Amino acid sequence: IGIVGESGSGKSVTWLAALGLLPKTAVISGNVRLEGKELLSAGSAELDRIRGRRIAMIFQDPSSSLNPVIRVGRQIAEVLSRHCGFSGRAIAAEARRLFELVGMPDATRRLDAYPHELSGGQNQRVMIAMALAGKPDLLIADEPTTALDATIQAQILDLLTTIRRETGMALVLISHDLGVVSETCDRIAVMYGGKI
Repeated sequence: IGIVGESGSGKSVTWLAALGLLPKTAVISGNVRLEGKELLSAGSAELDRIRGRRIAMIFQDPSSSLNPVIRVGRQIAEVLSRHCGFSGRAIAAEARRLFELVGMPDATRRLDAYPHELSGGQNQRVMIAMALAGKPDLLIADEPTTALDATIQAQILDLLTTIRRETGMALVLISHDLGVVSETCDRIAVMYGGKI
């Protein structure tokens, strides 16, 4: 499904609320269910088990989502260790496989890079690899191509479509670009003023 709307319409905030990622002072109402289980009333331990494993999110700006002082391979390793139980050499092998899956050139060498050593498109591929590490049932892609040039944008969208098709994972694509959503999604919801 594609979620479209102008800036400030509530697209990203809706999903941050659904995943329990807004400040404690935020007032949230409604229902968010995953296979019948209500997420809005779920405790933090339950949400920790769901986020990254069952539901993953690619955030809008990879440069602010990746830790600038930690190598990207180590950041992916944390996800693999926490959500998949990988350790030791298995982490390195799986991280390399994920980088290859998302089309990262020279995957082995890139695992040792810091985010500032990678291009915008490469950092976005790191974010996608991290999101896919837990083999989620649902991937929320929040403006995953906003800061990328048209060629890289098309590659990232093709990658998301291919991965969705191959894994059976559901995809929510948040965007203000109707063209991007129409090429990628089967259904579209339009948001305005915080409502669909």
